[in-house]
Amino acid sequence: MASLVFKIQRWLKQPKVWRFVGFASTVIGLLFYAMSSAFNSLFGEWNLLKTFLYSVLSFIICVTVLFAKAWEHSSNLRIKAHMAFFVLTITSFYSFFFDKAAKGKPDAYGLVSCAAFAVMSLSLSRRTRCGFEVDMLYFFLGALIVQLMKIKWVLGIAGAGFSYFLIVLFSWLDDPQPEENGYIELQDQPQVIIQVGSLQPRESNASSGSAPVSTQPEANIQDQATIDGDSHSQKANADFALIKPHLLVSLKALKKQNQKIFGLLYGQSLVDSIQHDHNLFTDVIPLKIINRLNGAVKIAAANGFEKEWCQLYSSCRREFLHQCLSKLELEDLNNIDKNTLDRISSWREGFRIAIHKLFPAERRLCNRVFFGFSSLEDLTFMLICKELTVYFLNFANTVANTTPFENSWRSTLASQVEMFRGMCDMIPGLESVFPDQHSALLKIEAMMTRQRLGEKIRDVFKDMENLICCDSAIVDVVGDVDVLTYNIMYGLSVALRNWDIIEKALIEYPMGINKGGSYPSLSSQIARIVELLDNHLEAKCKTYTDPALGHVAMLNNVTFITQRVLHHPSIARFRSDNYSSANIWDEDWMKKCTAKIRQNLEDYKRSSWNELLGLLKLDNNESLENNVAAESMKEKLKLFNVQFEEICCTQSKWFARDDIRKEIIVSVENILLPAYGSFVGRLQDVLGKAAYDYIQYGMLDIQDRLNRLFLGDKRMSR
Repeated sequence: MASLVFKIQRWLKQPKVWRFVGFASTVIGLLFYAMSSAFNSLFGEWNLLKTFLYSVLSFIICVTVLFAKAWEHSSNLRIKAHMAFFVLTITSFYSFFFDKAAKGKPDAYGLVSCAAFAVMSLSLSRRTRCGFEVDMLYFFLGALIVQLMKIKWVLGIAGAGFSYFLIVLFSWLDDPQPEENGYIELQDQPQVIIQVGSLQPRESNASSGSAPVSTQPEANIQDQATIDGDSHSQKANADFALIKPHLLVSLKALKKQNQKIFGLLYGQSLVDSIQHDHNLFTDVIPLKIINRLNGAVKIAAANGFEKEWCQLYSSCRREFLHQCLSKLELEDLNNIDKNTLDRISSWREGFRIAIHKLFPAERRLCNRVFFGFSSLEDLTFMLICKELTVYFLNFANTVANTTPFENSWRSTLASQVEMFRGMCDMIPGLESVFPDQHSALLKIEAMMTRQRLGEKIRDVFKDMENLICCDSAIVDVVGDVDVLTYNIMYGLSVALRNWDIIEKALIEYPMGINKGGSYPSLSSQIARIVELLDNHLEAKCKTYTDPALGHVAMLNNVTFITQRVLHHPSIARFRSDNYSSANIWDEDWMKKCTAKIRQNLEDYKRSSWNELLGLLKLDNNESLENNVAAESMKEKLKLFNVQFEEICCTQSKWFARDDIRKEIIVSVENILLPAYGSFVGRLQDVLGKAAYDYIQYGMLDIQDRLNRLFLGDKRMSR
């Protein structure tokens, strides 16, 4: 019997049935109302205009009822409210004028039209949720009872019985849990009754229900088990198809509530809303829907379809989580490009909200929906959160697996450090959100991602060492700061800016043991890199064809390093805070750098200007009237003019940083201008006014040419 009732209920819940019933009852109601005495009393006799207007109105009503399903998806709350008000107003005015115009007893046409319109209202209530369908049902049923009582009061009992039937039918069809006397009986299984709330079926006799089933011989039982095993999958699919519609009804109601949540948040920030109300996603879901979902869990568990229900429910909630994520308007995490640091910031914000806000809200909802089924609750919660968690972990893995190459090395290092810091912050939250065994793999994957990032950061100094040892770039033709110097100093500044997190990575994932039996510290790693860079730069500067240019390049690199140490915020802060890095760039190191700058400056002057200065040397023993001395001085001045022009033309294409450029020019002026002034004065004493024929540069000209040195096309842009 229960199987038959269940089948009838399934059939009556099909939308096609109510679509046909609604359309047919609408047509019948409109036709019979047109022929009723109530129409003639209210609108008078028929004419051509009334016929046309009534036909158009009837057509609109029939089409509306036929396609009423579309209202559910196109109507918002305001439209529904206006529709309910419109229907209330029309029915009220109709009742008022009908009561005034009605004379005598109603005829059969009017009674049939009221009954048909009542059935039409019931049909609409099954297909739409606009808010006025049930009110219309009550209105037409009340009108039917009143008209029957006008004919004879006893007929009012018949009208009340018809009304009771439709109202009970409405309530019965609105119940998503096909339960009867505490159990569910599945079709094609008349001898298996499954108790709600129990996972084990109990057997009953087909005839009496109280006598136990007789025990068969063991061989027959095995044969029967083989037959049952062959058809188990097919029967399971058929059984799940029976209860799936009832499960989907509950999920459909939950999805509507999800849309209402986003409707409430229209124009508001999702982050701010969650911050102010941690229970936002659970409090807005009515208790009725929670109870329906819990009932669906009981149905699925009682019939052995826990896995299928978990999949359905988790799919619904995953969709909701993705909608929440889209509301956050975060950066797309699918690609790694030059904006990786911005994407990491979005990743941290999204992952933080997911772990601390969205996932706990889902856990609270699961706790209410799966009340009494703790194992199912843990499994479903893991399925809900797994996809979003893996999405965030995949981005972290992509950053961890990024291999630094050339110009991207600096941004890659900063990205991996920031990502490791983010994973260190997120893992405690993951462990608190996923404490059960079902989520063990997610936690393991998170720990593995963190380890990969930690090992990448640990190996950053090995990467720096490889950059230095494998540097085969051609020397800079203008003597600018080497690209390698930029990369290494940037890497060291990143290391110092994130001293705590890099030291954490070195402690948790140490490198090889030193000769002394200890692990290398961050300070020792930095000191080693600084020493390697210094030695490499000295060797590289010796490969310049022009030694003077090699010294200029060395001056540029050493000056850049010292100024980076003295003025860069991350490095200067660590020196002032007495961190271990102070041992690397202490006063002794600064003195060595200053001495190296002075030495290279002297070497530059010696290689570039010593030969030129030799031409300006004077022999004090020469007589002023000595013609030989005069000729010698004229020849020296000619050579000076040629060589000075060559040096200025060549070195004006070289490049030096502003600070070191000024120092070089002032140093050259201090040795060149006095020697040149003395030489020109001595020449004027020997030749008199004729000396001006040989003097190509005045003192101001010399200064002007020197001030044009080291202004090459290449400019400091990094």
